[in-house]
Parts: sequence; C-alpha cells; structure tokens
Amino acid sequence: MSHHTTAPVDRVPFFRKTGYGCGMLGYALLIQAYMQFTYPVFNDTLGLSPVAISWIFLISRLWDAITDPIMGHISDNTRSKWGRRRPWLALSAPLCALGFLAVWWFPAGQSSTFYFWWLLVSSLFFYLTFTILSVPYSALGMELSPDYHERTSVISIRSVLEQVGVIAVSSLYVLTSMSCFADRADGMRWNSLWIAALIFIMILITAIFSREHPSVHVALDHQDARKDRGKIPVLTSIKETLSCWPFLNLGLITVVSYLGVVTVGSLGYYVTIYHLFDGDKSTVSGQLMTLVGYIMPFATMLAIPVMDRLSKKTGKKTALIVAFSFCVVGAFLRWWFYTPANPYLSIIPTVLFGIGCAAGYMFINAMIPEAVDADELKTGERREGMFSAMYGWVYKFGGALAMWLSGYVLQWTGFDATLETQSSKTVYWLHFSFTWVAGVSLLLTVLLALTYPITEKKAYETRQKLIELRKARNNA
Repeated sequence: MSHHTTAPVDRVPFFRKTGYGCGMLGYALLIQAYMQFTYPVFNDTLGLSPVAISWIFLISRLWDAITDPIMGHISDNTRSKWGRRRPWLALSAPLCALGFLAVWWFPAGQSSTFYFWWLLVSSLFFYLTFTILSVPYSALGMELSPDYHERTSVISIRSVLEQVGVIAVSSLYVLTSMSCFADRADGMRWNSLWIAALIFIMILITAIFSREHPSVHVALDHQDARKDRGKIPVLTSIKETLSCWPFLNLGLITVVSYLGVVTVGSLGYYVTIYHLFDGDKSTVSGQLMTLVGYIMPFATMLAIPVMDRLSKKTGKKTALIVAFSFCVVGAFLRWWFYTPANPYLSIIPTVLFGIGCAAGYMFINAMIPEAVDADELKTGERREGMFSAMYGWVYKFGGALAMWLSGYVLQWTGFDATLETQSSKTVYWLHFSFTWVAGVSLLLTVLLALTYPITEKKAYETRQKLIELRKARNNA
C-alpha cells in the first residue's frame, strides 16, 4: 500500500507543536492528580466511603453532560482575531489552577459528611474549569493541520509532553508521604500549590503560541457565507455529531477500554500497598509507585515515536489495534508479575500497559479529525468544538462510570480502610479484579477497533471532496 506524503503547507512547525503540547502537560497534571489521589486522600486517609466517592465521580460527569456541549457550541461560534479557541484557553489557565486547589484545601479533622460535600462541590467547580480548558484545547488540536499523518504527529508530541505531567504526578506518592506532613491529605494540600502554578503556566503557553491552519478560516468563511445556513441550535449540533458512525465507534472504544483501564486502575494503589507490601504505607511502597511512575512515562516517550512511525506505514487503525494489544498483554501479566516475593517485577506489566494506553488514546485523538471531515462533507458544518465536547464528555463519562463502578468493586473485595492489614481473601480479590477485569475489557476494545471504518485512503478522498466543494461554493 502506498502512503501519502504530507505537503509542506500542511506541516506544523515543531515549536508550534510543542507550544500546543504544553497544554496537555497542564491537562495531565489536572486530571491525573485528581484521578490518582482522590481515593488515597479521601478514602484511605480521611475514611470517606469508596461508594460515596464513586457517586461524586458520576454526578460530576452528569454535570459535564450539560457543560461540555454548551462549551463546544460556544467555542465553535466564537469569532475573534485570536481564533475560536485561544481566548477560552487563556481564560481557563487561572480558572483551572483555582479549581485544582479547591479540591485539596479542605480543613482537617472534619466528619465524613463534611468531606463528602466538600469533594462534591469542589469537583463540580473543578470539572467546570476543566471543561473550559479541555473542549477548546482538543478542538484546536484538530485545527493545526488538515493532513492525515501530520495530525498524528501533533498528537504524538502532545502525548510525549503529557508523560511529563504523569511523571510529576507520580512524584506525589513520595512527596505526599514525607514525614514533614501529618498525613497524605496534608501532603497533597501543600503539594497542590506548585502543581497549580505549573497548570497555569503550561495552559497559558498554549494560548499564546498555538495557531490554527489557514484552511480552517477558509472553511469557516464558506460556512458563514452560506445563504441557506441559519443559526444551528445546540441540540441539532449534538444530534448530527452523534449520528457520525466513525465518531461513535471511537467513543465506544474509549468507554469499553475504560472499564479495564479505570474501573480497576485505581486498585493498583491498593494492590501495591496491601498485596505487595502487606499494608505498609511508608516511603518503601511509595518509592516503588514513584519509580513505576517515572519508568512508565519515560518508556512511553520512547515508544510513541515508534508507534507514530508504525501509523505512517500501516495506517492509524492498525496502529490502534497494536497499541491496545500491548494493554491486553500487560493486563494479563499482572497475575504473575505482581508478586510479594519480588515487588519490582510489577514494573514490567505496568510499562507494557502504560505504553499501550498512551499510544491507543493518542491514535483515537488523531482519528477524531477524520470524523469531523466526514461530518462536514455530510452536513456542511465545521464543528471541531462540538466533536471535542462530545468526545470529551464520552471520555469523561466513561471515566466517571468506570470510577463509579470502581467504588463498588473496591467494596465488593471487602476492603476496609480502618484496618492496617486486609484479609487474605480481600487481597486475593483485589489482585484478581486488577488483572482479569482489565484484560477482558481491553480484549473487547481490540475487537471494537477492528470495526473502525476510515482508512488512510478514505480520509484523503474525503479531504479532496471537501476542497472541491469549497471551491464550487466559492465560484457559485
């Protein structure tokens, strides 16, 4: 199969790709710290019920069901000399920093009821600020280039910089367990200050240095000049977005994969503490989690350029299948490699799993713009913001659904936060769920990926039809 060569006009300068990718570093700091430390802080340290936490996650995503499409619609219809997305990114920088701090700066020594309401209210504010960032940010990534392969290159650099954020968050396992803090909750409170500062800086860099491709302005000019185009209601835009099968396919892949990645992903903390280290929460267990947190993103940084090259040779669909196959292997190996006799063997499946996940979601994000092109060919509307919003909602709802289920899974295992050492039965089911639920879910993800309809050839054919359509409208 011959493959297309990207035209010079469609290439994005490296500094612009990097400037765009800095926003993902801030994005990763926000969401990774929230997802990874909610259970360790609010459940394992403060004693809040895992089921209560899981309901907070679900309520937050129902909130997103309202805010994400609205933000996508607003972003798509914004017209300014800075473009449609960058003004919102600039606004999100201070808001996201404040939203992150709000989660962790709670008073000590309060009741479980108090902490439930604190986490719920602060999470709703946190996710509102995250929406103002995530929807325009993802949309802007689709607009940097119209080229099939260059889009993957943009997302690959973004994914590499995302791993820097993952490394920073991984450091928190040691930094929050230092003896100078009263407990992990106290440690997270003070460490949130430097994280919030980084979030602000990284998002602002993207707002300043990113630029959309000139073809976006051409498409918008033709869209806005159409005589038959009235104001598109937000519900109509949502309906038309969700009628795009390639987009729905990617959404299903995301949700099903999350059952394996997120539902039992939070159990990794408990399996490490209670299976590998028999309940030891000192820096000994924290050092392993931090080491894994360092090795995995560094390995991912090395793997992503290789996966990008694979995509150029085989197409994104094949590369996506390969990526999630790594996840499947890594998940099943947890059964044998997570062993108290040699805890550091757990690094091997964790690295395989991490590489697969990072590459898999990288390709999904690089494939969504082809769905946007297919939608424009069908409807005449250019709405990266709405696609970003709806995928963001699917991404976040899938995560929330998985986290909601994770609370019940954790309770089902018999885990009791008041005990320093868990029963052997509880530890067994923690390990079992962590391994086999993940492996089976990700195997289903690979099967779903086989049904994705847009090939490289079809993507370029769609782009050519769009160019011809815009020329015809211009000459009409």
